[in-house]
Formats: sequence, structure tokens, C-alpha cells
Amino acid sequence: MNLERFKRLALELEDEARHYAAMDPQVKCFAGSVEGITADAKTERILAPLDHIPGDYYFYEGTLRQYRDLESAFARFRIEVIGGETPAVKAALDAIRATKP
Repeated sequence: MNLERFKRLALELEDEARHYAAMDPQVKCFAGSVEGITADAKTERILAPLDHIPGDYYFYEGTLRQYRDLESAFARFRIEVIGGETPAVKAALDAIRATKP
């Protein structure tokens, strides 16, 4: 785990969540659900990959997919938390980036 990258991604996720939380109560709930893990990331208390982090429900079952930058920040953070980019994840992300204008 790259702890500096991990901290930066936690801050980015918090910033995106804070941006939308004032206008969407579901984002406020999401932010509360990931608050503990982002705090742990920022203080370097997560030293090994985790199997799961909270918050994905809000994108899969909730309405947060409409906030693409928040979803992207969550995805980057989640990938880092579960152990970083595997070759398969890297290939998928490269393909997605290639389709963006």
C-alpha cells in the first residue's frame, strides 16, 4: 500500500462528499458511512488491504451514481483500500479512460 496515495485519495473522497452533502441527504449518509475508514487512512492506521469498505450500497442501490466525480473518487479510494490496482483492474481503468473525450 502506498500510504501517501492512500491519504490523498481519502482527502479527495471527503472533499467530493462534502461538496454534495449540503444538497443531498443521501450523500451526507454516505459520507458518514465512510468517515471512519477515511480517518483511518489519513492517520495511517490501515496497513493491510481490507476485504470490503462501507459505502458501495449508495452507488449500487441508491442514487449517488448521478455524481460521477464522487463515484470516481470512491472507486479510486476503494481500489487502493482493497490492495491497489491488479493487472485486470488496471486494464479496465485504461479502457475506460481511453473512451473519455
